Amino acid sequence: MPVDLGSSAATTVTATAYSALRAHLGLPAGKPRTLSLTAGSILPDPDILELFRVDPRGVKPGGGSGPPAEVRVEGDYEVFRNEWGIGFRRPRDGGLYFDQAVHPLEGRSRDFIRDYPFPRGDDPARVRGLRDECRALRDGGHPVVMGQSFGTGILHGGTALFGFEDYFCRMMLEPEVVDEVSERLLEGKIAFWDAALKEAGGLIDVVTEADDLGTQRGPFIGLEDYRRRIKPFQRRLFSFIKSRAPGVKILFHSCGAVADFIPDLIDIGVDALNPVQVGAWGMDPASLKRRYGRDICFWGGGVDTQRVLPRGSPREVKEDVRRRLPVLLDGGGYVFAAVHNIQADVPPANVVALFEAVDEFR
Repeated sequence: MPVDLGSSAATTVTATAYSALRAHLGLPAGKPRTLSLTAGSILPDPDILELFRVDPRGVKPGGGSGPPAEVRVEGDYEVFRNEWGIGFRRPRDGGLYFDQAVHPLEGRSRDFIRDYPFPRGDDPARVRGLRDECRALRDGGHPVVMGQSFGTGILHGGTALFGFEDYFCRMMLEPEVVDEVSERLLEGKIAFWDAALKEAGGLIDVVTEADDLGTQRGPFIGLEDYRRRIKPFQRRLFSFIKSRAPGVKILFHSCGAVADFIPDLIDIGVDALNPVQVGAWGMDPASLKRRYGRDICFWGGGVDTQRVLPRGSPREVKEDVRRRLPVLLDGGGYVFAAVHNIQADVPPANVVALFEAVDEFR
């Protein structure tokens, strides 16, 4: 059973929990790299990955996610804008995450939207050092996972640029505007993956793309609207990636209740789905394995990160892992990871218990 921690921005640990874990283990502070500034997630140091017998390794090239954000203070918040012009803010007093606060295309005219500058996906700085990093990991015997490194998904990117209300209203009333933005998002992503796979395609085993399609209780978007407005762009992206690197596998991340989308994801070339959000509607692992386990790999879902991991005892964490793994491993096609990132409120003893249970099972 492959075990993952840190190969992507959704299968890792937040900086706060990581610092507490290293202190609990009696380790020095370490030098983790940031994977997601907004989520506070990091790429763990090699000593932690070796300690927990983690198999894949994630790569994050120098400029993959754009230029470093300049965080500044405005009143009660820390704020920044990314290269897309999307504004974020985090409460200074106890804030853990940066939430979207400014949507640059919200309420704008079609002419403004058409002329709005999008970042270049083929900027050489985005893949600087990628080949050397991949080669070093491969030489160390590790599968290489390259996380999403240019913007976000088609749906997620659109909602970030427009805001949820404006985006979904336009999808109903001005679908051609939404499609034009999706086309530009796709062009940038294709340019990025073209550069990345030319640089290191033969050294990358798995690429990650993400597009949150579900909430806790159901889909973000109706299935027919997904098939009209989002799926065609995802199909073109995934087909392009596999045309440039035929051996690479596509790991697709979407939180929430996404069971109804799985046949469509299989249809457009997704090889693995992350996570299995066990607490969301319709995401029972046994049902998902029975219905789709022959056609797609499940990556995650090995412990409940909403309730058990932060609030349970170490014994309860181990029991949750032992209960879930036989189901998820049935018939193969499974990579262990928690449902989502290990958050700031998770006691370090529970993290240790999690990987002890995994080791005992292995």
